[in-house]
Order: sequence, then C-alpha cells, then structure tokens
Amino acid sequence: MPLEIEIKYLGVDHDVLRGRLRELGARFLDRGFEANVVYDDPGRRLKASGTLLRLREKNDRCVLTLKRAATQTSATAKIYEESETEVASASALREILSGLGYAPALRYEKIREKWELDGCEVCLDTLPFGSYAEIEGDEAGIAVCAQALRLPPNKASRATYHELNRQHRERANLPPDESFVFADEDQALVRKALAPRADG
Repeated sequence: MPLEIEIKYLGVDHDVLRGRLRELGARFLDRGFEANVVYDDPGRRLKASGTLLRLREKNDRCVLTLKRAATQTSATAKIYEESETEVASASALREILSGLGYAPALRYEKIREKWELDGCEVCLDTLPFGSYAEIEGDEAGIAVCAQALRLPPNKASRATYHELNRQHRERANLPPDESFVFADEDQALVRKALAPRADG
C-alpha cells in the first residue's frame, strides 16, 4: 500500500504563505471545498484498529480512501499507508458501504488550496477551528520546502485534524464532538475562500 508522509504547520497566515509560494515559482493545482464522511461499523472497530475509511466529495469528484498507520515511523512526520480511488457515484457507494455494515461515524469539512513545490504538495487548509498548512512528500523534501517557505519548526505538528479538533474543543471548553463542520455564520468565509484568484 502506498505511503503518505506529511507534516502540518499550525497558525499559518495563508496570504503570507501564498505570496512565498508565488515567489518560489510554485505551481497552483486547485482549490475547493471538501465534505468528508468517515465510516465505521457500530462497534467502531476501524477506529480501534487505527484505520480510517473516508468518502470525500470535492469539486464534483468523489474519492474513497482507506488510511492506516504505517509500520515505518518518524519523529517528525506523520506516515500512513493510504489507498484511494475515485468513484462515479457517491450515492451508490454509500449504499454499498451500508450493505457491508458501515455507517457514517463523523463528518468534517475544510477548504483546501493545493500547490506543488519541488516535488512536494503544499496545502493551505482552512478548517472551522483555524488555518493550517500541510506539506506532503518525502521527509527530506518536506524539510526543504518548509525551510524555503520559512515555516518555523516549532509550529510543526504530527497531529491529525481530528486530534487538533479535540485539542481545540478542550481549550475552548466545548463539549466533545468528533465532527467539525462550518457553521451557518461561516458560509461567507467559505465563499470568500473559494472566490477565483489570479493564480488559479
């Protein structure tokens, strides 16, 4: 199963980082709103085994992903085994998953803007609880990209967005909730983030 290696950076100013990407000659890939549903069985056995089964809809595309912790580990990066495939019909896939005994366990949303820089994918992510950057590639390439983008090492994190959501809710004294979606009052932010720009 292919490996996904990534590092997140917390509290990122997307406008500043976008400017640095342009200065470095990075290639804009795409921007879109992602609606994700994580599936599990009633006993949450996939979660217990460290496995994520996700259906993502973005820009009229539907992608099914299976992700699990890799045997390879790193002190700085998060490493997963990941397989994914695009599917023609989200509704048909939902019926298939239901027939196999899987049901939605949680939902999450984000706005993701993707760039390519020196063989790495740099994502500018807006979530309901903050702005982040994620760099995916090999570990050496990620380190080179992060340095070129002047992302401070003390802002690097191996946490998943699910873990960051839990930490955010604890800090804000909010009740536990595995799902994180944009509230109605955030829809203007969503529209602004998805507005066309000269770079893409």
